[in-house]
Amino acid sequence: MFELETALSRAHDASPGSDGIAYNMLRHLNTTSLSHLLILFNRIWTEQKYPSQWHEAIVIPILKPGKDPSNHLHYRPIALMSCLCKIFERMVNACLIFELEKQGCIPPL
Repeated sequence: MFELETALSRAHDASPGSDGIAYNMLRHLNTTSLSHLLILFNRIWTEQKYPSQWHEAIVIPILKPGKDPSNHLHYRPIALMSCLCKIFERMVNACLIFELEKQGCIPPL
């Protein structure tokens, strides 16, 4: 549960992906709901079945300041992904870094 709560606390408010679930919604879940979310994440990990919706992103082109809007190269893409996906990835990343540091593969941060 600690890893999930840490990942949620470090997440910056951002627009949600296609599922419409925002970080603020996740932060307000009670302990029982967080426990169910953790069970879901553990099941995804053990069954190695990544939800297909997490492979998708809503891409929004944002015009760079002071650039000509008629040139497509003057836009930068912003990808809106599922906040659940990003929390799961943060948790996996934290575990991976911990193990690599423990094994001496990378220096501690």
